[in-house]
Amino acid sequence: MDKKVGRFEKVSFPELDIDIIEAKVDTGAYGIALHVDGIEVIDDKLNFWINEESNKFTYDKYKVVTVKSSFGRIQKRYSVRTQLKLGDKSYKVFVSLTDRKSMKFPCLIGRRL
Repeated sequence: MDKKVGRFEKVSFPELDIDIIEAKVDTGAYGIALHVDGIEVIDDKLNFWINEESNKFTYDKYKVVTVKSSFGRIQKRYSVRTQLKLGDKSYKVFVSLTDRKSMKFPCLIGRRL
Protein backbone atom coordinates (compact mmCIF):
# COMPACT_ATOMS: atom_id res chain seq x y z
CA MET A 1 0.00 0.00 0.00
CA ASP A 2 1.32 3.44 -0.95
CA LYS A 3 1.68 6.18 1.63
CA LYS A 4 -0.81 8.96 1.19
CA VAL A 5 0.07 12.58 1.80
CA GLY A 6 -2.26 15.47 2.29
CA ARG A 7 -2.34 18.93 0.80
CA PHE A 8 -0.23 20.15 3.72
CA GLU A 9 2.41 18.16 5.61
CA LYS A 10 4.82 18.75 8.45
CA VAL A 11 8.36 17.90 7.37
CA SER A 12 11.84 18.32 8.79
CA PHE A 13 15.29 18.94 7.35
CA PRO A 14 17.67 17.54 10.02
CA GLU A 15 20.86 18.59 8.19
CA LEU A 16 19.58 22.17 8.09
CA ASP A 17 18.51 22.24 11.76
CA ILE A 18 14.81 22.48 10.83
CA ASP A 19 12.85 20.27 13.24
CA ILE A 20 9.36 20.90 11.90
CA ILE A 21 8.19 23.09 9.05
CA GLU A 22 4.82 23.20 7.36
CA ALA A 23 4.97 22.40 3.66
CA LYS A 24 2.44 22.66 0.89
CA VAL A 25 2.20 19.61 -1.37
CA ASP A 26 1.72 20.77 -4.96
CA THR A 27 1.41 18.22 -7.77
CA GLY A 28 1.82 21.05 -10.27
CA ALA A 29 5.36 21.62 -9.01
CA TYR A 30 8.16 19.22 -9.88
CA GLY A 31 10.77 19.65 -7.16
CA ILE A 32 11.12 20.90 -3.61
CA ALA A 33 11.57 24.59 -2.80
CA LEU A 34 12.68 25.92 0.58
CA HIS A 35 12.70 29.51 1.80
CA VAL A 36 16.07 31.05 2.63
CA ASP A 37 16.75 34.63 3.67
CA GLY A 38 20.18 34.94 2.12
CA ILE A 39 22.49 33.23 -0.36
CA GLU A 40 26.06 33.99 -1.33
CA VAL A 41 28.80 32.15 -3.20
CA ILE A 42 32.30 32.67 -1.84
CA ASP A 43 35.31 30.80 -3.26
CA ASP A 44 33.01 28.37 -5.14
CA LYS A 45 31.20 27.47 -1.90
CA LEU A 46 27.48 28.08 -1.49
CA ASN A 47 26.59 29.81 1.78
CA PHE A 48 23.01 30.40 2.88
CA TRP A 49 20.96 31.06 5.97
CA ILE A 50 17.31 30.35 6.63
CA ASN A 51 16.56 33.16 9.06
CA GLU A 52 18.52 35.83 10.83
CA GLU A 53 19.02 33.69 13.94
CA SER A 54 20.14 30.51 12.15
CA ASN A 55 23.59 29.26 11.44
CA LYS A 56 25.09 29.81 8.03
CA PHE A 57 25.20 26.59 6.01
CA THR A 58 28.04 25.94 3.57
CA TYR A 59 27.93 23.46 0.69
CA ASP A 60 30.83 22.54 -1.60
CA LYS A 61 28.54 20.56 -3.88
CA TYR A 62 25.53 22.34 -5.31
CA LYS A 63 23.77 22.84 -8.62
CA VAL A 64 22.22 25.77 -10.42
CA VAL A 65 18.80 24.77 -11.73
CA THR A 66 16.27 26.50 -13.94
CA VAL A 67 12.74 26.62 -12.54
CA LYS A 68 9.68 27.72 -14.50
CA SER A 69 6.74 29.07 -12.50
CA SER A 70 3.10 28.42 -13.34
CA PHE A 71 3.07 31.96 -14.75
CA GLY A 72 5.84 31.06 -17.20
CA ARG A 73 8.53 33.06 -15.39
CA ILE A 74 11.95 31.39 -15.52
CA GLN A 75 14.28 31.67 -12.53
CA LYS A 76 17.78 30.35 -11.78
CA ARG A 77 18.11 28.83 -8.32
CA TYR A 78 20.77 27.11 -6.27
CA SER A 79 19.96 23.54 -5.31
CA VAL A 80 21.53 21.36 -2.61
CA ARG A 81 21.16 17.70 -1.70
CA THR A 82 19.94 17.20 1.85
CA GLN A 83 17.80 14.94 4.01
CA LEU A 84 14.04 15.42 4.29
CA LYS A 85 11.90 13.57 6.83
CA LEU A 86 8.23 13.05 6.12
CA GLY A 87 6.39 10.99 8.71
CA ASP A 88 8.62 8.06 9.68
CA LYS A 89 10.47 8.03 6.33
CA SER A 90 13.69 9.81 5.44
CA TYR A 91 14.66 10.81 1.89
CA LYS A 92 17.77 12.27 0.26
CA VAL A 93 16.44 15.03 -1.98
CA PHE A 94 17.54 18.04 -4.00
CA VAL A 95 16.06 21.24 -2.60
CA SER A 96 16.05 24.51 -4.51
CA LEU A 97 16.69 27.57 -2.36
CA THR A 98 14.52 30.61 -2.94
CA ASP A 99 12.80 33.57 -1.31
CA ARG A 100 9.31 32.40 -0.29
CA LYS A 101 8.76 35.26 2.17
CA SER A 102 5.57 36.36 0.43
CA MET A 103 4.19 32.80 0.31
CA LYS A 104 2.01 31.25 2.99
CA PHE A 105 4.23 28.15 3.31
CA PRO A 106 8.03 28.29 3.57
CA CYS A 107 8.36 24.93 1.83
CA LEU A 108 6.81 23.50 -1.31
CA ILE A 109 6.92 19.79 -2.14
CA GLY A 110 6.41 18.80 -5.76
CA ARG A 111 5.49 15.52 -7.43
CA ARG A 112 9.11 14.34 -7.79
CA LEU A 113 9.14 13.25 -4.14
